[in-house]
Amino acid sequence: MLILHAGFLCAQSSISQTTGAKSTCNRFSGSVKAEFLDDGRRMRLLERFVYVDPSCKSWLAPAGAVVDGASIPQVAWSVIGGPFEGKYRDASVIHDVACSEKKASWQEVHLVFYYAMLARNVEILRAKVMYAAVYHFGPRWGPPNAKGTEPRSLREQDFETLRNTIERRETAKEPQGPMSLEEIRSFRP
Repeated sequence: MLILHAGFLCAQSSISQTTGAKSTCNRFSGSVKAEFLDDGRRMRLLERFVYVDPSCKSWLAPAGAVVDGASIPQVAWSVIGGPFEGKYRDASVIHDVACSEKKASWQEVHLVFYYAMLARNVEILRAKVMYAAVYHFGPRWGPPNAKGTEPRSLREQDFETLRNTIERRETAKEPQGPMSLEEIRSFRP
């Protein structure tokens, strides 16, 4: 059986449907095991670490990969915390490796960061704010031989407006309801 889950097509077995067992999608396999390097900023993964997104695609962070959390823009650090803090740490490791490898589009990599945070039980408000930060200020790349990527749509000072809008929509009982990911992507102050 195929289920559309927030933009991802997720295969789910009939066994999990009848037994109530959890889907094998949107989960992590293992935990981050790493050592900090002498520079005090980066860490090297000691074991492979995998996230399976809602479409059941695996995102591998291989043993030996070096991550520094740089894929999470510093504009978000003062609001949320650094890349190796909190429940979103595992998602940031997967995101960092995927940004470094560039095997998928930047849009897909940033969306995977959002779903990986939800898989680690990050509150939806925090996950949306973090997604907004990486979508508007995180790394971007084009396909091989591309002449460029989409221009930046927001200035850093606009992030505060976006964050406040997400918070207001998530916590208030406004008629339009919570802010969708599409609204986050197309946000203009």
